[in-house]
Amino acid sequence: MSTVNAFSASWEQYLHYTTMPWGRLFYQTAWRQIDDFLTLTGQSLLDIGCGFGISSNEYSRRGNRVTGIEPTPEMLAIAEAGGEKVSYIKDSFEQTAHLLGLYDWILCHNVLEYSADPQLVISYIRECQQPGGYLSLIAHNPVAKVMKQAIILKDPERALANMGSSQEYSGIIQTDITVYSYEQLTEWLHEAGYEIAEHYGIHNLYGYIADNELKQDEEWHKQVTELEMEAGKQSPYRDIAVFTHIIARKRS
Repeated sequence: MSTVNAFSASWEQYLHYTTMPWGRLFYQTAWRQIDDFLTLTGQSLLDIGCGFGISSNEYSRRGNRVTGIEPTPEMLAIAEAGGEKVSYIKDSFEQTAHLLGLYDWILCHNVLEYSADPQLVISYIRECQQPGGYLSLIAHNPVAKVMKQAIILKDPERALANMGSSQEYSGIIQTDITVYSYEQLTEWLHEAGYEIAEHYGIHNLYGYIADNELKQDEEWHKQVTELEMEAGKQSPYRDIAVFTHIIARKRS
């Protein structure tokens, strides 16, 4: 099954995920970490694999000029219904990169896992980035796969077998993905002409709390959000986070 077909078959389940406390926390954390560097309005912003347009529409509301690219038609229809002045393109980034021009900011969130050639995607990103511009890159952390199997699933045999493996299965999208270490991602970024501005984590401790009923409590959610914001800035917490978040700046 192609990636687009996998997303088309699972979009309702994925949309539900984004409305749950854990989905909301993902976006809250990502935006706060981006906002450490995106301090000006009126920026040109490219959102690669924009999905339901959650980030695209958010940054458009804040006064930025946003282009969103998404090949999955069901997801793009929801993004376009968001009511914001976002230029949405129904296509893959690889097919359209040479037509897009240059952007101050580029978001590439949970895209490389589904790409046949992630290093090529990063090279295309470089060609779309203004000198001195910023890239927000989020990717699944391979360490988290082992942690979740050991702590949440309580399956040490499976966790041991998967140590060092780059293969994972996305239960939400229901397809195989490839995950990359922070070291691998930063190596590719350096080769593409980027400097690492900051390294964060998302779902640093939250991802290992199995009590989903507790997560529905709004007061608890507020408290754990503050914990996550602090933990995501520091090792060792960010090193075991479910998602690695890198802010990189293209060298001038």
